[in-house]
Amino acid sequence: MHDLVKRINDPKLCYVFAQNAISRGHPDLATQAYRRAVDLRAEQHTTESEAEHAAVRAIYAYEEALSFRKGKRTRATGTWQTVTRKGIFSALAQRIESSATTNVESVLKELGMEDYSFAATAKAYPDVFLAKAA
Repeated sequence: MHDLVKRINDPKLCYVFAQNAISRGHPDLATQAYRRAVDLRAEQHTTESEAEHAAVRAIYAYEEALSFRKGKRTRATGTWQTVTRKGIFSALAQRIESSATTNVESVLKELGMEDYSFAATAKAYPDVFLAKAA
């Protein structure tokens, strides 16, 4: 990650940086800024384990992909409601099974966040994911 992107400590500033980077012909820096924004938002969320942190980060990456695709800030309201009702791992299991998630995979790849996808998160923590999702 570029030093300029590492120094950003606010997700909103990451978005400003990304827009400026795109307009100045540096899409690689914009991609890094989007990824940094997801990381910062996930760090602000209180989690109990590394697996839970990765799951929260996956939801924020999902929101980022939706926002990028629609061209405006979009929140994954339904996913967050499912997290509140059923728990984070159950919500991720439901999202993985959903057909709407497959459309987002290509956007995540374009943003350089394919390792933040729901499927990648489930694959990284299979034991925790399967035990808590059930």
